[in-house]
Amino acid sequence: MPRFPQTHLLASEIASTYGGTVSGDTAQIATPGHSASDRGTSIKVDHTAPGGLLVHCFNGTRDDALAVKEMLRRDGFCDDHDATLSDEAETARRFAIRKVKAEELRNQRIAARVAMDIMAAARPGDAAHPYLLRKRIPPENLWQENCDLLVPMFDPDEHLWNVQRISPAGKKLFLKRGRTKGVFWFAGTLRDLICIGEGMATMAAVRRATGYSVVAAMSASNLPAVAQIVRSRSDEATLFITADDDAAGIKAAREASVLTGARIVVPQELHHD
Repeated sequence: MPRFPQTHLLASEIASTYGGTVSGDTAQIATPGHSASDRGTSIKVDHTAPGGLLVHCFNGTRDDALAVKEMLRRDGFCDDHDATLSDEAETARRFAIRKVKAEELRNQRIAARVAMDIMAAARPGDAAHPYLLRKRIPPENLWQENCDLLVPMFDPDEHLWNVQRISPAGKKLFLKRGRTKGVFWFAGTLRDLICIGEGMATMAAVRRATGYSVVAAMSASNLPAVAQIVRSRSDEATLFITADDDAAGIKAAREASVLTGARIVVPQELHHD
């Protein structure tokens, strides 16, 4: 039996987060700044490597590999090797990290089953819902349970992982311990021209005004990862990053733009042809 039997779960989560594929304990993702279709970066889960991951960019340089490692570190998939620890202590530390990751994934899968049960019993969103009326957006790909609006959140393969619940007063809640990284709400066909931003209401308003397909990452921190996922699934599409007008929003939009080559816009710049 492998020493770390949960390594394939970590590889699967990495692949899902960045819109890649997985084989055993290795994820293949697009190299940032390169074509999203060639899966040029290999990430192997290896407890003997610094940070627990081996990164190799087949279509890039050492700097590209270091940029990927920093991205993985930022998103919590790896951490720096602590040279002050003994080999035994370092191995134990890494195993503890993998155990936490495996438990997190288990909880996310439980939440996903809850989300599927909720959506199975839900009805299509009512255009007269108070939140929709205030935001002046339609109920496309929105659902309802009693008085609460439901925003389904999917991975790149359209598997449901989470549901954001919005009360008539506008209070928002995700499912407890549900996955939020690398999942998103969308409306439209996700081809040709796609606008990607943070909140559902903002992106629904963009769709209402332009007719373009839209994707909502649901947070600034999730925007770069979601933009990469969309690019990897729609390599020929024209992408716009719809930036929120605040420091976190602008920073996330710039990072998403660098990773995907998408143009940054504010909603007023978009127009319907």
